[in-house]
Amino acid sequence: MTPAWPDPDMDPVSAIIMNKKTMLPAGSISHLTLVFYFDDCPELERVKDDAKALLDYDRFCSVHVPNERAIFESAWSRVEVKYDELFGERKVAGKEEFDKVLDEMALQPFNPPKDAPLWRMDILRNSKGTSAVVWRLCHSIGDGIGLLPIGYKFARTMDGKAARPDIFRPKRGSRKKGKKGLWPLVESALKDLHTIATLSRGAFDNCESINQNYKNDKLIHNGKRVRVGFDFKLDDIKVIKRATGFTINDILVAIFAGGVRRYMAEMKDPALKTPEKAKMTGLAPFAQPRANTPGKVQNNMVFVHFRFPVGPETLIERLQQAHKEFDHLKRSIQVPALKLITELGTKLGLEQALLAENNKIWHRTSWVFSNVPGPKETMVVFGKEMTSLKPFYCNVLHQAIFFSYAGSVSLALVVDTESIKDPKLLVQCIVKELKEAQKVNS
Repeated sequence: MTPAWPDPDMDPVSAIIMNKKTMLPAGSISHLTLVFYFDDCPELERVKDDAKALLDYDRFCSVHVPNERAIFESAWSRVEVKYDELFGERKVAGKEEFDKVLDEMALQPFNPPKDAPLWRMDILRNSKGTSAVVWRLCHSIGDGIGLLPIGYKFARTMDGKAARPDIFRPKRGSRKKGKKGLWPLVESALKDLHTIATLSRGAFDNCESINQNYKNDKLIHNGKRVRVGFDFKLDDIKVIKRATGFTINDILVAIFAGGVRRYMAEMKDPALKTPEKAKMTGLAPFAQPRANTPGKVQNNMVFVHFRFPVGPETLIERLQQAHKEFDHLKRSIQVPALKLITELGTKLGLEQALLAENNKIWHRTSWVFSNVPGPKETMVVFGKEMTSLKPFYCNVLHQAIFFSYAGSVSLALVVDTESIKDPKLLVQCIVKELKEAQKVNS
């Protein structure tokens, strides 16, 4: 039996990533890439100076001490930080060279020296276009909600004031008219328990132009990934929100699903012959509240399973399905139940059994899907006005991250080209769906 872990700040996600050789699918890439974009590139010394704020946090000064036999006995060990070695600068000329270098950083394994902290910052100084500061860090350090306030340490508002992050508060679902009393709660709980019990044994996603994992005996990272995406205005979504009354998250999910449906039609996906049976699912990371402890950052998230509305032909039908799905998740017991199962199973030494079940779930799923609200106003980061911020994660599944910043939204996709043969066409289809959705007001 695995005893209580000695590090009280250890969490399931971090412990699993620490032991990824045995706990994650073969070839898994476990680092986040956060890209800060600038028209006027920051100076390296300023980046170094501002990033010293990271040294106030223990995990940015530590390395893994994994324990494959009892993963919660894994630990963080502080090391001597050779600070200047954590930074670099590369000169590029033009978008093509910029993207090539960024692909190397975001889509290839990040392997810092053995005794070095698990992060690095590199300036991509572009003489013929947008420059960037690329921050790579192991996902074991923390999740998005935990890392975002730390990113604000580098930032100031345009009028020179210290930037302050919004306080994370999870939203609760709404109570439907006519559904009061005990039975709706019992009904919801039973649905969640059935979902959890059948996740690892259910049918595979059947949209062949999106996901061909069902052809493989087990889930692996095949290394065939590309980055694609596009930017648009938050007002484009607010137009649809005012016209329909649905939430921004409902709209983003519905537009994404509609764009995928258009792509499936272009690729003549056989799943659309019976659209009511078309199945494309995702895992959404639900961040949990956590104490704001000085010097501490952690992962406190649970992945919940949901179904994209790719079957319905109309935007309104997709919006209705998306709202029903996510409104339920806000009230569901799926999050606490999955967290309890993970923590209890690992405490009892059942890591390998949990791993096998988790891999079966991921094998049957197409996307990891996130909608992350970023700063609402333009920020000065590393002494320069930041034009955009985009997170990338090269998962065993396709990755889709919507990130909002200063009135704009970016969709960053990292997709497996063995399944999605024409990623640029997929982006074009999502763009077309967004433009068509804005006509709902006319």
